[in-house]
Amino acid sequence: MKQEKMVSIIIPTYNRSLHYLSRAVHSIKQQTYIHYEIIVVDDNICSSNYSLSIEKYCISHKLIYIKTKGKEGANKARNIGAHHSRGDYLAFLDDDDMWLPNKLKIQLENISDDIGMVYSNGYVITSTSQQLYTDSANFVSNGNLYRLLLYNYIGPTVTALIKKECFFAVEMFDEAMPAKQDYDLWIRIATKFKIKGINHPLYLYTQHKSHQITKDYSLLLKGYQMIYEKNKTYFTHDYILKAFFYLKIAKLFKYDKKYFKYYKYILLAFINIYNAPINTIF
Repeated sequence: MKQEKMVSIIIPTYNRSLHYLSRAVHSIKQQTYIHYEIIVVDDNICSSNYSLSIEKYCISHKLIYIKTKGKEGANKARNIGAHHSRGDYLAFLDDDDMWLPNKLKIQLENISDDIGMVYSNGYVITSTSQQLYTDSANFVSNGNLYRLLLYNYIGPTVTALIKKECFFAVEMFDEAMPAKQDYDLWIRIATKFKIKGINHPLYLYTQHKSHQITKDYSLLLKGYQMIYEKNKTYFTHDYILKAFFYLKIAKLFKYDKKYFKYYKYILLAFINIYNAPINTIF
């Protein structure tokens, strides 16, 4: 690990108590690797009381403060932060999430010239529990594009440390994605660069009961549809990939209690599995 390498940490914030932002920043300042900059991207409307308190907080704590036009969305806020960054690496921390103290140190020790991104395991925090994002026995350390197209084994945005040049080479977060923007980015990075996983919990991912995009099934369906269209060449020529994709869609319809569509996509999944060559399954 080279100590002179700077990490730019980008925190988008919108419509949330300053308590969360200060908690996220505190977790950064507890890092054992200290060569970083913190960029807070305020996506609240200009007249918002949130903006007034956030700007004041950033000035007093010597953080880089960037104001968007307001309600631009997390994808654009992260991209704006990346454009203003000075670091060699980029890391993204939502204002309600936190890092454990060794996150940057361990990830930087595991990144090398031939690796574009490293990710890790972490903890999912709810109001009542804390558990590993991925069971250690099922964590994928050396994945590939094909396996990533099957399912998102990497996880949420908070997990990644990305070489800045790689981030811009794949054209950043897609600001048109209504959901699954992290999964979309991981796929595009894995298409061009090697990625590596660290089977060690290095972050705390907060799961709220309310106001979560992961509960808006229409947005999730649109997100998956866009991922399918972007990677259509892979999906249309591989029965197993298509089957797994249909199973994802089926699960969303089940959660949304649209059972006719749920059974339809379950059937489509099994049709594709039935048509797949035996040696691709076993």
